[in-house]
Amino acid sequence: MNNDKMITLLEEKIAWLEQQLDEQGQELSRIQREFTALSTQFKQLYQKISDPYAVRSLKDEVPPPHY
Repeated sequence: MNNDKMITLLEEKIAWLEQQLDEQGQELSRIQREFTALSTQFKQLYQKISDPYAVRSLKDEVPPPHY
């Protein structure tokens, strides 16, 4: 194999690797955005659950009108 062909093959491999790296970087960015959104939702849900006024005890419930 001559040097020109070897250089061409190496350039093709480098181009492929750069493309793969770019695609992985984009996917990682998407996953990070999704993680941030899910983390925010989790924190909001946790705050609702830990809020003592979010859940009332049965004694505070108003009985239905037929009683």
